[in-house]
Amino acid sequence: MTMPTTQQLRDLIAASDHWLTARIIHYAKERGYTPFTSTLEQAWLASIRGLSTALLAALDLGRLSSPVEASSDYTHDPIALFGIEAARRHRTRGVTLGLFLGLMKSYRETYQDLVSDPEASPQEREANRRSIDRFFDRMEVGFCDEWSGRPADEQFEQLRTQNRLITNEKNKYLTIFESLNDPVILVDEKGNVDNANHAALTRFAGEAAPGASYYSGAHLPIEDILGAEALAETEIAFERLLPTNLGPRWFEVRVQRMLDVSEKYQGAVVILNDVTEYRRAREEAERADRAKSAFLATISHEIRTPIHGILGLAELLGQGALSSDSRRYVEAIARSGQMLSSVVSDILDYSKIEAGALELDETEFSVSSVIEDVFGLLLPLAARKLDLQLVLDAPALPGVVGDSGKLRQILLNLVGNAVKFTERGEVRLIVSARDDGADRVWLSFEVLDTGIGVAPDRLEAIFDPFMQSDASVARRFGGSGLGLAICRRLVDRLGGEIWARSRLGEGSRFGFAAPFARTATNRPARRAEMSADLVGMPLSLDVLVVEDNEVNAMVACGLLERAGHRATLASTGEAAVEQVRSRDFDVVLMDLRLPDIDGAEATRRIRSLDSGKKSRVPVVAVSAQVVASDIDACTRAGVNAFLGKPFRMDRLEATLRRVVIRHARRYGAKPRKFRKRDDAPAPDPQKGLIDETALAEHVKLLGLEQTRRIVSAFEASVANAPEDIERLTTAGEHDKLAGIAHRLRSSSLHVGLLQLSDRAATVERLAKTEDDDLAPVANELAADCRRGLAALRQVFARISAAQPANT
Repeated sequence: MTMPTTQQLRDLIAASDHWLTARIIHYAKERGYTPFTSTLEQAWLASIRGLSTALLAALDLGRLSSPVEASSDYTHDPIALFGIEAARRHRTRGVTLGLFLGLMKSYRETYQDLVSDPEASPQEREANRRSIDRFFDRMEVGFCDEWSGRPADEQFEQLRTQNRLITNEKNKYLTIFESLNDPVILVDEKGNVDNANHAALTRFAGEAAPGASYYSGAHLPIEDILGAEALAETEIAFERLLPTNLGPRWFEVRVQRMLDVSEKYQGAVVILNDVTEYRRAREEAERADRAKSAFLATISHEIRTPIHGILGLAELLGQGALSSDSRRYVEAIARSGQMLSSVVSDILDYSKIEAGALELDETEFSVSSVIEDVFGLLLPLAARKLDLQLVLDAPALPGVVGDSGKLRQILLNLVGNAVKFTERGEVRLIVSARDDGADRVWLSFEVLDTGIGVAPDRLEAIFDPFMQSDASVARRFGGSGLGLAICRRLVDRLGGEIWARSRLGEGSRFGFAAPFARTATNRPARRAEMSADLVGMPLSLDVLVVEDNEVNAMVACGLLERAGHRATLASTGEAAVEQVRSRDFDVVLMDLRLPDIDGAEATRRIRSLDSGKKSRVPVVAVSAQVVASDIDACTRAGVNAFLGKPFRMDRLEATLRRVVIRHARRYGAKPRKFRKRDDAPAPDPQKGLIDETALAEHVKLLGLEQTRRIVSAFEASVANAPEDIERLTTAGEHDKLAGIAHRLRSSSLHVGLLQLSDRAATVERLAKTEDDDLAPVANELAADCRRGLAALRQVFARISAAQPANT
């Protein structure tokens, strides 16, 4: 290594302030100078910068090329003058010449250490040491000459003047210390109070004049107030209830060690901030929040309960034999109830968000399953619009950990809006995944539509609560104007971002992206409901319905009996426990709000029954408002699943199927083929296969002959589909299979074959992702084709026979 030239030496010194500061502090401690020097590192840094500035100026002017020469007046030498001025400052502070000269020797050694590189040649080291020595030689000659040349009376006057300035400075800071409103206590290294300000003495030691601790030695028992353990930590902050002259008060206590690099003062500063009023205000706000949450839960329950009754009874009526006019009325009631339920849900959800009650429920889940749920709910709505296609564009998606409910709610809002505002063309959901390190994946969802669009100047406003693109949209399509506001809040809570692009009359593009944790196995999570042993399993269960509301009890029991189950009613929690104790049930539907004990307590008592079989009966909690605290309480009590009101038969049936099968698996039993009740209604072979109202509407709007042509065209298009599906499945030609499923999915909706459309959508998704579950589901699709064609022919024949001759 080559030692620096003058310029390189200059750069080295200019860049080494902090290294030099640490070095001189080390020497000062080692050689006993710290009792006479500053306690703060910043003061040492300032002295190094002053020396370095003078040294660099001397290097620039070439004044270190020769040794110091004799002179009668060293003030003409800039380096010596710098030493003289430094000596004057220190002398007035009471520093002796010996102390100042000794410390300056340590400064000299500090700079010599900096430039003495052991890898340099002896000549290079000597040249740099000589430059440092000549600089400090000139300084020392200057301040020694000035120090010894001053008369004693002049030095005394300087000391007296400086002492007066120091005293004034001390009084200023003591006044500031005493004027602080917060109690401040200075504690030495042994835990004794060195000083306490007026606020501290007034709060903890009775009335005292300002300065009583400093001048009069007023005592403050710090250990009695805070405890010895509080002073043992190096730096802490905590809240504690302390006794004061005003009674017990809450304080935020901060303990900070003295910032003393010289280590003369080893104590701590204790600062106490009275937070009593803040805590009281916070507790009142928390009580208000709890009251608001309880109010929302109560209102939600009270509103959703009658809505559940309306929707449930409409569904029961719709399953009976009705005239065409009566069926239209029932369907209108159901649609109105669903719209009301949606508006109420939006308002209550937004109220929960505003109340800060929005919590994440993070579990492992399959993104594909969430999307399948969303499409399953929205495909029937899209099918009502003859020229609208609902399309999914998604790769194989990983299993993730996150809040699947929040994701489902966002997708339902965005895709639902697209379907709602698009009469013809296409609604497409595009999904993509992007890795973000080893443990996270960003999922991006974009919903594209060919609908009415939004004016660019309204794009930001539509994310505000109760806002729609314009008043005509609200009148034409309805809604609360809260959906997008809720979406934005939910996406923010997930840690993502949401955006929108649109042109009026040309369609819209709404999207969001959010991070999710990867599952441990990094494989798509699968739902238990997709297992082969759950498909088509006949269920006829003994169900205990625990419900105190007469209408809700009628709905639950009616839906269960329509599905072939046997329902037993208990109107209180106590009665439910006795029913389980006295007979066997396959599952319990437990309302959470009951007149005596709540659903969680009733479940807890069931779990405590002596009989192992009875105590393990699956319990499904049912409520119009399930908040996080309810879920936690019910989970601890032993509830197996939750079902929110209002619910339809398909959700009820899916929930029962899931919990019963899981229960059988958990206790080592193979899922049994549940017995058929003698008094259960005979199963309708067409039930669930075809919605007869679709064909009836075609006849009403288009006429019998046009409907006949639609049916004939459909029959011709799918005549060979079952065989093609089976062949392509066996051959592994997934792309062609996905194409057939795609055509079946949309065309079957137009003739009311809902089950066939749903199955085709599932096969299309599985074929695109080459999922392991494809083969059994594809075979079911082939079977659904055959059953669907037979049902279509039979229903259309019946509708045709019922028409007047001139239809």
